[in-house]
Amino acid sequence: MRHPAGDVRISDDSQLSLRTRVSTEVRRMILGGQLRPGERLLQQQLAKTFGVSQSVMREALLDLQFTGLVESHNGVGVSVAQIDAKQIFDAYEVREMLEGMAARLCCSHASPNDMRELSEMAHEVHKLGVAARDQERATLDRQFHERTIAICRNEALQRLSGGYHVVRLVVLKSVPHEQVLADHLAIVKAIETNDPMEAERAARRHVVNARQLVRRQIEANHFQFPWDAAR
Repeated sequence: MRHPAGDVRISDDSQLSLRTRVSTEVRRMILGGQLRPGERLLQQQLAKTFGVSQSVMREALLDLQFTGLVESHNGVGVSVAQIDAKQIFDAYEVREMLEGMAARLCCSHASPNDMRELSEMAHEVHKLGVAARDQERATLDRQFHERTIAICRNEALQRLSGGYHVVRLVVLKSVPHEQVLADHLAIVKAIETNDPMEAERAARRHVVNARQLVRRQIEANHFQFPWDAAR
């Protein structure tokens, strides 16, 4: 297993457990292509890299198995999962359902500050897309959707959303930026006007559009995983 250069800094956010912070960092390395499919994740070496106990590292890797980014080998060792197109599409189907539900529930919980934040994020996603800053745009786009999940205040839904992290491997090219902005603003407007049914429809429609774009890019051989881009 390769190690990142230098020490790995773990977020000091006191609201997150050490286990969660470590699993978040390993997930970031997988999604960024630093850890590749099939690569062994050696618990002892990782614990030393992150400066945590082996028990914390073991728990963090168990969390990552739930997301589908890490897989166990008959209970003996773990590695970065081999991700294929079917897994991506399966995850998009789950994402459609859960993010639709999150948007609907947001109608009961979103504050004016929440709405302002979502609107600003939607416009910034568009700005980054037009500027061809694809990686930054994709990261902020994910944060927009993660924010709706946080706003809905449903802990069960938040836990389940961790099960489709494989979609975060997708950095789409040739994105229709005006359509993405329209989709995001439709979600924001429906939540702001307290229209739960339309909020769910808008969120699900947006995920369907993204899934169809992934399919078109795969068919045109324009789709690329992060580890392919890093070669």
